[in-house]
This record gives sequence, C-alpha cells and structure tokens, in this order.
Amino acid sequence: MQARLCAYVLHDLPGVHRYALSSINQTQLQKGIVESRNIKVNVDGNVYTLLYEPKRVKFSDLDILKIMFHANHVKHCGDSVICYILKIKSKDVFKMNYLVRHIDITFDKPLKYENAYKIIGAVTNYGSTSLTVTLFGVGAESIVPDNETDVHLLRDNSKVDKNKRKEKNIERFLDQYEENDDTVISVNDKNLQEIAQKKKCINYFTVKYTLVQVDESGTKSTIDEQFKNEHKPMEIEKLKELINIFC
Repeated sequence: MQARLCAYVLHDLPGVHRYALSSINQTQLQKGIVESRNIKVNVDGNVYTLLYEPKRVKFSDLDILKIMFHANHVKHCGDSVICYILKIKSKDVFKMNYLVRHIDITFDKPLKYENAYKIIGAVTNYGSTSLTVTLFGVGAESIVPDNETDVHLLRDNSKVDKNKRKEKNIERFLDQYEENDDTVISVNDKNLQEIAQKKKCINYFTVKYTLVQVDESGTKSTIDEQFKNEHKPMEIEKLKELINIFC
C-alpha cells in the first residue's frame, strides 16, 4: 500500500508497521507550528535549496510511549520534508502529488534522554520520476568561548545554556534574510564562517526519503528538468559541510 505524501502513510520501516505521520496543512504553516524554512546557499558557484528546521526538538519531548522507536524521528523529519516540498514545489498542500516509496533511517550517535536536535537537509538525488531528500538530526557543542559567554558564566555556567547561546548566533545571522526574497547566502560569508568555527556539530541520525511524483490518476510522472535545475541535488559530503556551518 502506498499513499500520497499528504496522507503520510509509511511502511516497511524496521520495527514500525504502517506508521502514519501527522499531517501538516497551510493553516499550521501560517500559525508557525511548522518552523521549517528553505535557504538558498551558494556552494562552489552552484545554488542549492537547503531545508533548515530551527526548532530544537528534545528527545524527551517526543511521544513517551514510543520513545525508543524510530517512528518518533521519522514523524518529525517527515513534517519537515512536507514543508520543504510544499515550499519548493506547489505552494498548495492539496497538489503535492508524491508517494513515499522508501524511508531509511540510521543512527550515528545514541540519543540520550536530555539530548536535543534540529533538522537540516536537502535534495540529494533525482531519478526520472523520483527524488531523494536526505535529512540529518544534528546538535552542536561550543568549542571556542567568547566574551558574551564569559559574562554569562557569572550567573550560569551550564554547558547546555552555553551551547544554546552559540546556536542563537546562526539564528541571528539567518534573521537578516527573508525566506521568500530569493536571497542566496554564500557559504564563504565571513560572518558565517566565524560562527562555524566556534562550534562542533554532532550528528545523531540520518533519514533518507525517496519520493515518487505521480499525476492525478496515481501514475508515475516525470519530474521536469526546470525543477531539477532550480533545486539542484547536493552531494552528501557537501551537505555535511553545510551542516557543520548551520548546525
């Protein structure tokens, strides 16, 4: 059984049987329930569309009854993918004609109860009728103290709070750009590089979604070349380099 992306029926996951993702609609997007934003980034002269989910999700905040199941992370990542595709493809949740063909999730580092992560990803491959979106669940640790951190140490010396302040640096940088103004951010931006040098990225897990485009009758349809050129697939290694900057 397969279902359109807006129905979110996923299957054949290890330990998960026909697990259904929660749906996202345009009202939720407008209310800010889904925080995912698309960022255009210039890497080596090529412009890519990066999926960036700034909302940090605590492992302990996920469904306590399913706390040890992959489905928790698949659900959260699925919400981000839906928002990503919605913004680059149709702008209309009812015209997102995709089937979820395959999902693969691997864990690179065990998640502890108190850990938190955010989602970063991009399109990494195209077929004739399919595309693959690869997402990483990432966190960050501070590696270079700055004056701001030293001041805060007087009232709070917790490692967690210091890392949160570091993460806010990238948020402040991105706040300079409106998502819909077609601004392209250079990966070589001096301020961006300085932010990246002050932290170490932690990759907790990787999720790959393979989606198939279909027409109204449910038949596979070819993804047009214009769309592929506007949203170029990114090599995994280049995506990891961006993650080390935006984590």
